[in-house]
Parts: sequence; structure tokens; C-alpha cells
Amino acid sequence: MSNPDAEEPKLDKARHVKYWQRCHNTFLPTPYTSNDSTRLIFAFFIISALDLLSVPLTAQERAAARAWVLSLQHPDGGFCGSPTHAIEGDNASKGSANIAATFFALILLGLVAESEEEQRSAFAGVDRKALLLWLRKLQRSDGSFGQVLWDGEPMGGRDMRHSYLASSIRFMLRGPVQEGDENWVEDIDTERMIEYIKSVQTYDGGIAESSTEESHSLALLDRHSEAFTPGETKRALDRGIADRPSLLRFLAARQFPYLAAKEQKEDETVVNYLEAKLGELDLDGGFPYTGFNGRWNKKADTCYTWWACGTLRLLDCDSFYNPEPSCNYLLGITQHRIGGFGKSVGDPPDIYHSYLGLTTVALLGGSDLKEVDAGFCCSKEGARKIEVARDGLLESLKKQSEQRGGWEADEFWGKAAEVVKVK
Repeated sequence: MSNPDAEEPKLDKARHVKYWQRCHNTFLPTPYTSNDSTRLIFAFFIISALDLLSVPLTAQERAAARAWVLSLQHPDGGFCGSPTHAIEGDNASKGSANIAATFFALILLGLVAESEEEQRSAFAGVDRKALLLWLRKLQRSDGSFGQVLWDGEPMGGRDMRHSYLASSIRFMLRGPVQEGDENWVEDIDTERMIEYIKSVQTYDGGIAESSTEESHSLALLDRHSEAFTPGETKRALDRGIADRPSLLRFLAARQFPYLAAKEQKEDETVVNYLEAKLGELDLDGGFPYTGFNGRWNKKADTCYTWWACGTLRLLDCDSFYNPEPSCNYLLGITQHRIGGFGKSVGDPPDIYHSYLGLTTVALLGGSDLKEVDAGFCCSKEGARKIEVARDGLLESLKKQSEQRGGWEADEFWGKAAEVVKVK
């Protein structure tokens, strides 16, 4: 029998605010030291979490964040992950830009912009041409993307997240600039990327290496359809998934009810969601808790709730799961008493899972948080700032081109006048 007096789990917003403010204002615990090379990614999680919680940064904090991000830009394009990996002076052999840091750097520059003027100039200082050329070099001949360049060659696995990051960076900086324009830069091969993603769908419907993220890449290629013929909305998304029904089955099967009593006895019992009538289960206190895993025979994991639900949102398939028990799992099982979220039941909070847990709760509408943009994994307000920043950057480049053209014309006619005088 369910317990009618049991309280539905809720987000303890005050504790989450304190958790993220501690992360922002103090040194992180010793276990994070080994992750120093990804410091810029931590900065994104912290600042974006505060944004979702509607906790504003001061003008001084926003200016400091912007200056710090720009200091990590590599002279050959892209951004480095931390100051210890950045370039010092003319020593171009030290450090290297990586695709994840570059993605998070651009989003951070957008997030810390407040006024309309700040938003339009958020990408000022970004070497757009060098970055896009660097991104082009990261793409392999099979359409996949590496993580870094080493002696001019893309290195790192063929993780599908790299394709997601590449398509995001492309959207944030490229814009509707046509070939022949002074600001046009050689594009990545979007067709080859689509074909690569299509080729790695496996027998169970998932995508190889990172099985729940493929639609993020494809949806961002389609966003505003700037790179394609008008009217071809979601063309990349439709073409890039070889077997859509099996992919949806794979995502739906990532859900299973969390059974606390059985977990205490057997560590964890995985029950396939498709085989369990979740609505008929009488779980702790009468509230069903639905966890998500990343692949077969794995425990539920906070971050996979984001990857699965975010992917289904981009596929317009929110109806494939019930958001309430999914939210209950995060708020009732992995939410920590000091704020933040753990990886799974009983785990302490960490920045990565705390951010994706918070973002998922916002996506599912389970609390007083800002609305989330599933493509960029930040607030919709932040995504809008990024689009304003890109438009502002392109406008600025266009004006610079026109001014250069004017100066060149003035110089030409000035010289012509001198020739006439001589004659």
C-alpha cells in the first residue's frame, strides 16, 4: 500500500545555491586537483548552475570570468582547458587547445554577458577565423572529430561527444556567411559528419562510444537551417539516424524503477522499463523512482538521465517517458543533503553530476529553475545570449570589412590624384 502522508521529493534550492556558491568562491577539494586540465569546464558548470538557479554574478565577477576565459585562447585557434595548459608569451609549444574547452569557453563568454551591449560584444576578442580553421583540421576523413591537434593531426577517440561539440562551436561562430565573403572560413564537412554518425548505430539501436548523444550533434546542424536549403528543417537529424525506431526503443529501455528494498539486499536489481509496468508498482512511500543508465546491465546514473531525456527532447519524443518519476529519482535518490547531486544512490555530490542533475530537473520542469535549452545544456536565456553574441560578432566583422574597403578606396583615389598632378 502507498503511504498517503509521504512527501513528494522537492529540490532544496537554498542548499543547491550554497553548494554552487562554495564551488565558485572557494578552492575546490583536493580530489579535483588531478582534473586541473579541465578547469574551464568546471567554470562552466559552476557559472551555468548559478544561472539556472537565478543567482547573479557581480559586474566584477563577470568581468573577471570573461578576462580569464579569453586568456586561455590558443594563438592557433581554440581554447586551452586551464592556465597550466595555456600559452605563455611566444612559447607556442606549450599547451594545446581542445574541443571541449573551446565549446565551454564560448558558452561562458555568452553567459557572463549581462546588458544587450555586453551580449553583442561577448565574442569580441575571439579569433573566429583561426578557431574555425582549427575546428576544420580536427575533422578526420571519416567524418569524426578528434579532441586535440598533435603535429597537425587530430588525436583522441572517436567519441560522439566530439561531434556534438564541433557542431555546437560551428553554430556559435559560423552564421550565415557565404563563400566569397571576406569573413567566410572553410566549413567542416557536415555531410561526412552526418554519414559517420549514421554508420555507427549498433545492433541494439544505440550509437557507438557515446550512445545517447548523437541527436545533439544533428539537431545543432539543423538549428535555424543556416547551412542547408530553406525548408529542410531537421534534414540532418532525419538523415543521420539510420534506424529511428530502434534508437527510440534503446532510449526508452534505459529506464528502470529504483527498488530500494531490493537494492539493500542485492546491491541493485535492474528491471527493464519495457518489461515493468511502472504505474502499477508500489514503491517507497507510493512514489515511483525511475533511473536511467547508459547501456545494458549498468546501474542508474544521474548524468544519463540528462543524456536520455535531453536526446528525447531534441527528437520531440518527451512522451516516451513519464517525467515525474524521473524527477523523483533525482530529487529523492541522488540529491544530496548538502546540495548538489551524486552519481548514484549514496554517492557524495560532484560538480559534473550536480550540474547535469540540476539541468535535468530544470528540463523536466520539476522545480523553480530557468528553462533549459537541450542543445546547449544551459538555460534558454543563456542560449539566446549566445545567438546575440554570434550576430554581434558577424556584424562587427562586416563593419570592419567595409571600413577596410573604404580605407583602401581612399588610398587608391588619393594615389590617382597624385598621378594626375604629376602629369
